Amino acid sequence: YCWKVNIPLEEVTEKFQEFYLGTDTQIGLRELESLIPSRGLLLELRKRCKVGMAVVTGRPRDECLFFLDQYKLRGLFVDKNGAPALVCMNETPSKPSPEPVLLALKQLGVTDPSKTIMLGDTPDDIRAAKAAGAAAFGVVTPGNSLDGELALALSESGADQLLRPGLFELLDILAESSRDIVVAPEPASSVRLPSFGNSSAVRSATIERKTKETSIKCFVNLDGTGSHKIDTGIGFLDHMLSALSKHSRVDINVKCVGDLWIDDHHTAEDVAITLGEAFDTALGPRKGIARWGYALCPLDEALSRAVVDISSRPHAHVSLGLRRESVGTLSTEMIAHVIESFATSARLCVHVECLQGENDHHRSESAFKALAVAIRMSISADKSAGVPSTKGVLA
Repeated sequence: YCWKVNIPLEEVTEKFQEFYLGTDTQIGLRELESLIPSRGLLLELRKRCKVGMAVVTGRPRDECLFFLDQYKLRGLFVDKNGAPALVCMNETPSKPSPEPVLLALKQLGVTDPSKTIMLGDTPDDIRAAKAAGAAAFGVVTPGNSLDGELALALSESGADQLLRPGLFELLDILAESSRDIVVAPEPASSVRLPSFGNSSAVRSATIERKTKETSIKCFVNLDGTGSHKIDTGIGFLDHMLSALSKHSRVDINVKCVGDLWIDDHHTAEDVAITLGEAFDTALGPRKGIARWGYALCPLDEALSRAVVDISSRPHAHVSLGLRRESVGTLSTEMIAHVIESFATSARLCVHVECLQGENDHHRSESAFKALAVAIRMSISADKSAGVPSTKGVLA
């Protein structure tokens, strides 16, 4: 059955805003939104985009700025004068009109749209980009596949290429820029990039991540001594990250307040993501390093092997063979997931396997120690290496 209901648009809009913004007694939908690509990856992409990046959105401007500020991203989307490079709802005709795209390019000072790329997850995004003369890359959102209905719709709309949600393929497409890019400073992230020609340079970064589930601040110094101060609220996770710090010689400070009254998942995963972002940011340009590292580390009867490739192509194969449901208050399924989340966020390829052992504590700890030693080798300085890739870039 179908009923026609006459409800004024203003009333519908008001009700939607209530759901979206929230009330005194109800969390708004905007508070529950999450950032799909990692902030570290967006920072790297910004460095490689010579004229900058802009946002074209159907949201109101204040809501767009709220989201960017929530993830400390506003400074990545600015024009040459530092003003926000945004085109928002009601500022131009809606997509698929090319006007929002052309206005964004104008804000960035772009005169040749053919040298630009627009990312979009709807057919109208793709049509707008093509009409503006830009390359159109379709982003397949989480829960969809590259051969599913959304991918087909994006392709039929003219997408030049399809990307997975994390956008990692862009690093292979956009070579490292030779031009220095100034990114507006943001209080949540401090970075010093490495220069092995200067022994005083330190590869370090501080990253903050705040969601409705966790609040995390993480500092790493890749050229440290292995000092660490870790408080995640999960004792065994603290123990594993302490081992990772000590044996990699990477200084790690992590403070997390998470929703542990639910379970350990959000805290463990978000800590690993934030640690990976800090590692990726601190590492900076992937040159002058060994790139590969490997280790075999025993702990009594347990023996684990880890191999690391700083390839910029995230991949993780983790096989620990754990049998208990948890070690301390950390579920064993999350132990492998922590390594996977760290590797993905840090843009590393890692293979970690426990080859033998009876005690799950020993199996886990030997794995983290092996990973730590492999990381220590992979990030070590090699002045003769240049960019350690025959492609000329580690993108």
